[in-house]
Amino acid sequence: MNKILQIIIFLLLFISLNNAQTVYVSDSVTEKNEPINAKNEWEIEPWGKTLHVILDTESKPIEGSIIYLLIDKFSDGKYQPFNSKSINFQNNERRIKCDYKFLETGKYKLYFIDISQRQIASIIVTITEKLKRELNTVKRSNYYDNVKLVFCEKVLVGGTPIGITRRASLSENNGEIFIQITNSSPLKTGVILVDFWRKEHRSFEYDEYIESKKYKVKVNWNDTYFRYKFPKAGEYKIIIYNQAEVLIATGFINVTN
Repeated sequence: MNKILQIIIFLLLFISLNNAQTVYVSDSVTEKNEPINAKNEWEIEPWGKTLHVILDTESKPIEGSIIYLLIDKFSDGKYQPFNSKSINFQNNERRIKCDYKFLETGKYKLYFIDISQRQIASIIVTITEKLKRELNTVKRSNYYDNVKLVFCEKVLVGGTPIGITRRASLSENNGEIFIQITNSSPLKTGVILVDFWRKEHRSFEYDEYIESKKYKVKVNWNDTYFRYKFPKAGEYKIIIYNQAEVLIATGFINVTN
């Protein structure tokens, strides 16, 4: 009798496993939304990482034409509501994909529910900060002694600046300008931090803080550029740092009406 019961339990477990709907988390997918490089543990950069959350329905019908992805984060000993997204889908879709950008480290439970609030499938995902072992971020400012900073009207493919200038105009180009930095060796930083200051009331100091920006770069790049729109006329000072807040370069530009 015990042997028969064991067989029945095994068959029920086998059937349930084969009918189970599955959630995958991957960084890429095929044209048919098949996950590529799916796993439960991910490293993210300081600016976050977008991952694909895929529900494989195993061709089982799902009620309605909309489902919800709920994201709970482990905190204080339990999973607590953190975020949610709704996804529209076609009735014949086998794999339903939802993109989600993780901005914080932690342990997450991701699960789908249908319009009747029934849970379809779930997965536990751990998000950690990417180690900086390959970055070797520069900690001394003299590494950037040969950096050149230029303002220009545009930058061609390949990094050639066109229309190098010390002036921007609100009326002629809407206050927009390209800012390029070039080093004789790799910049050795994953991001560049840029502070914008302005002389207020024609003072001698650049004492009016405008804003700060962060731009993603590759550690092996020797140069990079970004476009910036100045909000108003005046004399500006631009200070650029690496991700360790080591000074890379400083530039000055006059913005006219």
